[in-house]
Amino acid sequence: MRPVRIRAEGFAAYRKPVDIDFTDVEFFSLSGPTGSGKSSLIDAMVFALFGRVPRLGGNSVAPAISVGMDAAKVAFDFEVDDVTYTAVRRADRTGSGASVKEARLQIGEKVVADGAAEVTDEVESVLRLRFDDFIRTVVLPQGEFARFLSAGKAERQALLRSLLGLDIYQEVRTLARSRAEVASERASIASQSLAGLAVATPEEAEEAESRLEALQDLDSKIADEERSLAESEVAVDQVRGELESLAGAIKRLTAIEAPEDLADIDRLTGEAREAVGIAEAQVAKVTDEVAAIEDELGQMLSLDRVNDLKSDFEELTKVEAELAGTDLSEAVSGLEAAEKGHESAVATLSSARERLDQTRVSHAAHALAETLVEGEPCPVCSQTVSTVGTLETPAVLEQVEAEVAAADSEVATARSNLDKARDHHSRLEAVAGQLTERVKALKGRVAEAPALDALAKIELRHTELTKDLAGKRAALGDAGDGLKAAQRRLEDLADSARQVERRLTAAQLEVADLNPPLSESDDVVVKWKDLILWREEKSEELNRSHGEATKALVEAEKTATTLRVEIVARLEKLGVEQVEPYSARVAAAREQARQVVEQHKAAAAEKTRLEAEIKEASEKAAVAESLAGHLRSDGFERWLMSGAITELVHGANDILDELTAGGYSLHSDESGSFSIVDHRNADELRPVATLSGGETFLVSLALALSLAETLSAAGGAKLDTIILDEGFGTLDDESLETVASILEELSGEGLTVGVITHVKELAARAPVRFEVSKEPDGSTVKDVSDDVDGSRVRSAS
Repeated sequence: MRPVRIRAEGFAAYRKPVDIDFTDVEFFSLSGPTGSGKSSLIDAMVFALFGRVPRLGGNSVAPAISVGMDAAKVAFDFEVDDVTYTAVRRADRTGSGASVKEARLQIGEKVVADGAAEVTDEVESVLRLRFDDFIRTVVLPQGEFARFLSAGKAERQALLRSLLGLDIYQEVRTLARSRAEVASERASIASQSLAGLAVATPEEAEEAESRLEALQDLDSKIADEERSLAESEVAVDQVRGELESLAGAIKRLTAIEAPEDLADIDRLTGEAREAVGIAEAQVAKVTDEVAAIEDELGQMLSLDRVNDLKSDFEELTKVEAELAGTDLSEAVSGLEAAEKGHESAVATLSSARERLDQTRVSHAAHALAETLVEGEPCPVCSQTVSTVGTLETPAVLEQVEAEVAAADSEVATARSNLDKARDHHSRLEAVAGQLTERVKALKGRVAEAPALDALAKIELRHTELTKDLAGKRAALGDAGDGLKAAQRRLEDLADSARQVERRLTAAQLEVADLNPPLSESDDVVVKWKDLILWREEKSEELNRSHGEATKALVEAEKTATTLRVEIVARLEKLGVEQVEPYSARVAAAREQARQVVEQHKAAAAEKTRLEAEIKEASEKAAVAESLAGHLRSDGFERWLMSGAITELVHGANDILDELTAGGYSLHSDESGSFSIVDHRNADELRPVATLSGGETFLVSLALALSLAETLSAAGGAKLDTIILDEGFGTLDDESLETVASILEELSGEGLTVGVITHVKELAARAPVRFEVSKEPDGSTVKDVSDDVDGSRVRSAS
């Protein structure tokens, strides 16, 4: 099967239509970033052929429909035996997932199969491959190499049976003859290997196994023994530590000594406390006496109040006398006489003014003439006055005017006398009012006051008490001074006592870990006595413990020494280095012994294997010769399958020899299970499960390529195409170069080789290169080949 053209729309990453032409392409690469949709193109091919998507598992196709699309459609043109087929499938989204409602297989316009199941059956018939076979031999996606490598016998036989075409007996006869030659050659090579194989004698093997058993026995016990030794040494350290601790505690106890002046401090402190008590009592007594005097004084009128009341009494007597001497009648009489004199003067003035007015009327012309002014108009005729003559005032007018002036002077004098009389009357009236108010106020202030004689007695008692208070206060000051002196003496002694207390505390802290007693007494002397008594008892107790610990140390050291001597003796006997940790040395010696035994066994096994291989190869050579003439005899298919696997392994080993530089080869046993021969590790046989990721890829690739070459040579399923999906990222540069060279060689031998990879160096080795890009509205494909003319990728429109 060779891919010719793939068209997809709404499939996985390809929302928009994509159309890629593979006509005449022998070696191509699909590259692009992870998640861009490279593998989705191969999924589309497989979906068109079989209606399934390899990476989804089962028959689920709904996840392959692009997000936001209702359907996915794929058309895949491929060529088998020079006939071009077109497989078309369409998956529509449903409420529960998706269903394939359109499926057909065409040759040109002719429909050779219609319907999902019918198309799948016809595709399997045309390709001679089922879905599982196809994705293992043509499309090899990520991780599928290892599945074929580790497949069970029945599964491999079913695949090979379909691929090989057992009806071509002539080719089987030819193969049988070839197998006979190969088997004979294998028997010869195995005989040569057997001749050069170094195998231990039974005695050497027995001695090595005996040493291994002894080391295994020691290894099973050494950890416990070493643990016991460690525990013993820990016990020694613990006892030593206990001894050191006891010695230190005894030393600290011995250092505790009571102060020499402790008794003097105690006596003097007692005397000082007694003196303070006496002084405090005297201060309290005098304080009470002072308080009694102050209380009595507080209940009496103050001297200031007494003096104020005496002044009020004296002022009241004075004011009452002054009020009694004030007479308003004389002022009233004078005021009345002044008023009458004023009224008389006013009447005389009024009469004189009436007579003056009458006289002026009688002499009007003379009065008018007095008003004329030269050059001014006359008020009577309005003529300008030219000359004003001299006129004499009449004698009667002058007399009357003199009378008016005299009367006016009398009025002024009378007015002055009236004002003075009124002022004198007002002053006397105001003074009398003030005196009356003052008498009233003073009477109010002394209304509830003691009498004057009582005030005198209060004043005398106040003086006596004040004198006594001064004396008591002086006595209180003296008592206070005495108390302070006694307190200072006590405080001075308290400083000494505190120093003794601090020494006590320091001594207690020094042995705090030994739980010294906490005295209930506040007396520092008692506390010291309690501590000294405890020191004697505790020292005796610790000295006993020290003797016991010394004996225990001797026993612990003896036990630890005995254990170490025993362990070292056993190690020395078995030739193990006597360096701690002993268990690690024993384990290393045991492993070395195991390797020696394994090497002996491997050599023996290799001898057995070579002998078996010689026998098997010789028998297979005979069987192959017989099979050439007896193809229809029983066991033919089993024999053919065994040979096919062997051939597959040999082909894979040739490829592996290039890929790993002779580091690995494949081996299959009679059951058809695979194992790895590690040539870098003394041809050690390892299960395939122990291969790393990169090793698994190389071995699986070699097996797959060997299968492709075998099938192509056999002319069975017409495997014209191999597509490798990723798995190259774990290869180093040298392995990558080797793989690329093998793929180029395969493409030059008639195979179409496709590589899906993000390794740019490998993608660049393909003559035809397609680059996949992820866009917001779906992935796109671009032909980036060196000779591209734009014809291999057609427009999405």
